[in-house]
Amino acid sequence: MPTRALELARECYLSEQKRVDGKKPAVVREMVVASWQRSIEHAVDMRQLNVPFKQVPDPDAALVRAATPIMETLHGALANEPVSLMLTDREGLVLVRKVSHAGLTSRLNRVQLAPGHVFSERYAGTNGIGTSLASGQATVISGTEHYVEDLRPLHCAAVPILHPTRRVVLGAFNLTTPVSHSSGGIALALTQSTAQQIERELARISSQREYNLFERYMQACRSVRQVPVLALNDDVVMMNDKLRSTIAGPDQEALLAHAREFAEDPGFAGTLSVTLPSGRVVELRATTSEPDNDTGVVFQVRLVGPQRDKMTHSVRTTPIPPGVVGGAPSWVKAVAEVQAAYAARVWTAVLGEAGTGKAHLVTAVHRAATGRAPILVDPPVSETVQAEDTWLAAVAEAMRDPHTVLVLRGTHLLSPRLALLLTEALARIDRDRAARLFVTIQQPTLGPDTLQALCGAVVQLPPVRHRAEDITALVRHFLRRYRPAGDLSCSPAAMHLLHRCPWPENIRQVETVVRALARRQSLRVVEPDDLPPECRVTSRAPLTPIESAERDTILRGLLEHDGNVFQAAKNLGISRATIYRKMRRYGIHPTTLG
Repeated sequence: MPTRALELARECYLSEQKRVDGKKPAVVREMVVASWQRSIEHAVDMRQLNVPFKQVPDPDAALVRAATPIMETLHGALANEPVSLMLTDREGLVLVRKVSHAGLTSRLNRVQLAPGHVFSERYAGTNGIGTSLASGQATVISGTEHYVEDLRPLHCAAVPILHPTRRVVLGAFNLTTPVSHSSGGIALALTQSTAQQIERELARISSQREYNLFERYMQACRSVRQVPVLALNDDVVMMNDKLRSTIAGPDQEALLAHAREFAEDPGFAGTLSVTLPSGRVVELRATTSEPDNDTGVVFQVRLVGPQRDKMTHSVRTTPIPPGVVGGAPSWVKAVAEVQAAYAARVWTAVLGEAGTGKAHLVTAVHRAATGRAPILVDPPVSETVQAEDTWLAAVAEAMRDPHTVLVLRGTHLLSPRLALLLTEALARIDRDRAARLFVTIQQPTLGPDTLQALCGAVVQLPPVRHRAEDITALVRHFLRRYRPAGDLSCSPAAMHLLHRCPWPENIRQVETVVRALARRQSLRVVEPDDLPPECRVTSRAPLTPIESAERDTILRGLLEHDGNVFQAAKNLGISRATIYRKMRRYGIHPTTLG
């Protein structure tokens, strides 16, 4: 079917060329054929355009700020001409469109070539914007070279826009005209010139941004004597000698990872405490109440030290309960804090990313003490008043028994109304005569959390990526669970790859990977080739199903060619620039392929 579809697309192109000029048609360009092939693999409908509307573009994005004045100047020079100027991000999302010709405006609107719509090859097939981003090079797609029929009246020239220092693709500049008004190479030359102007403006903005960050960093270093200071943005990390000498090695790497995560959170402000791999606790304080997340963030870092309070000290020698795996200092400290809160009957908020084992830890602690399971309660499925009131009544009933442990899971998912009613109900309870209460919250909320405020203890569970020394123990634990005969093990090379995996879904993902391996009954020793593609990347960002499929396709292509990027790109029908860009995006490194 794909081969036939490609033949039909080619026949359509050749017949149209012959009809237009009456001459023998030219051979279709290799780049166009490769793009058609990708369009077929994406199952794009040739007969009808169907592109998604993603979002209203952010007018304050750095790329938009850099490009808008340049596009306005060019648009003024082309006033009333049937020419449209467009700016997209790296995914093909149209950010800005400049067009004043009424006829062309109507035509573009009919094919949804407007801000907020995505024109990647995945959705729109072969087109100037999508093919330029997929190939990583300047591209002209005209008339019947378009894969989808709706776009064939248009002539499009697009050029990728690169980051001034990292040289990764940020987006594309596109110039679109009707085929009848196309001017051959002039459109592409104008597009390339405009893209270069945008890149120069981005470089100017980037230099100014880094200068502003440096000024704020120096101000923080001068304001308080001998205090560790850290400043960072997407491209730059700065730290003073005090910080370098105080926190080094794995602790420093973990500190930078925490700082980046906080800086990327638009809701971050104020002060947060984090536990480092050594078990030391540090406090990160932003130097401004409203950090400029575009310029970067400057932190003052304070070493708080390990907790020495009476409750924690009293259980420091308590053994880790059965079923709880790991010996990383930050993990052991969190386990000890949960055990101490349980022994003291203190209502406790357990914070952590999805999959870190919040409810599992509380369950293990309760089972070790009593041999029984706690009561686990999830948020109500429906947000109707009746469903929420029924759920609240069930919680109130469970809280009346002082011999039970109640775990309210995922309280960050409660509706505002239910969260308020639950808080008010819990505030009226006599804690000495009520059940032990644990609430789990996904990743610490940066704003005020009323349920968290009710709790006498707050415990932060570290993500797996901050517990690198526990990977081997976790893998072996799940191997024993799913292959109790002990006939499956991991080779050193496979374990090395597992240690490098960022595990964005934490313990849950480790279990999923090991369970899939254990189901392969003929497998006795896990080698690198047996591991799923997700274990060969270093990116922490969760991916959509489509992105995961693209990542896996690239990994398979690289593995089939023994890591030869050129051959893999050729086989996939994409340029080397594109495959390198996607490898960086998905965290694929050649060292993970052997």
